[in-house]
Amino acid sequence: MHRSQAIIFDLGGTLLYPDFPFLQTILKQGGQAITQNQFLLALSKASNRIDTYRQATTDASRVPVYIKYLLEELQVEDLQESEKIEELVQQVILPRHQTVNFWNYLLEGTLALLDTLQKTYKLAMISNSDGRAAAKAAQYGLAPYLDFIIDSHVVGVEKPDPQIFLLACQRLGLPARNCYYVGDIYSIDVVGARKAGLHPILIDMTLTPREDCRVISSIFDLQHLSLP
Repeated sequence: MHRSQAIIFDLGGTLLYPDFPFLQTILKQGGQAITQNQFLLALSKASNRIDTYRQATTDASRVPVYIKYLLEELQVEDLQESEKIEELVQQVILPRHQTVNFWNYLLEGTLALLDTLQKTYKLAMISNSDGRAAAKAAQYGLAPYLDFIIDSHVVGVEKPDPQIFLLACQRLGLPARNCYYVGDIYSIDVVGARKAGLHPILIDMTLTPREDCRVISSIFDLQHLSLP
């Protein structure tokens, strides 16, 4: 089949998420239970806060800020004091991140979704990463579904610079107007993709309306969208 359209994905917060099982376990040890839906909603709220304050563009540098916001948005009773949140981030989560990358949670059904989408669209990835995006994609089974992976550290330009999006279009052999970009941070993913002429799709579980892009609550909504 000749695939004349493409969907390009972000990595962190779009295809791979922070370590929900680990976070769930350490909170449970403190007597607090969280569900995956609570976790994902808090992630969207954390992404919106990072977006508002224009903080931390790379996946690597986002971790401490993102996790701090995530814990605040979970509104866990035992973590109402900022000092306790900072202690958890610095003494528990970041040390784990240094040994086991904290962005390691693949939602059930993600690979099946990519398998379905690749029958209609070319699929690729752009990540503001530290040189390890391709290895992570391979480790979690994403790579076989992607035509290629562009890592900002490798190519020397990062989102929201339109050039990294145009590089992806060039490699796909498609005009920008035939490409969709799916990400979770408006100022990085949507703004950059739109400047490059792609069609941005924002993942935001709060479904906050945006004038210049589609908003979906989950990556799985892609299979129900009618993409022109």
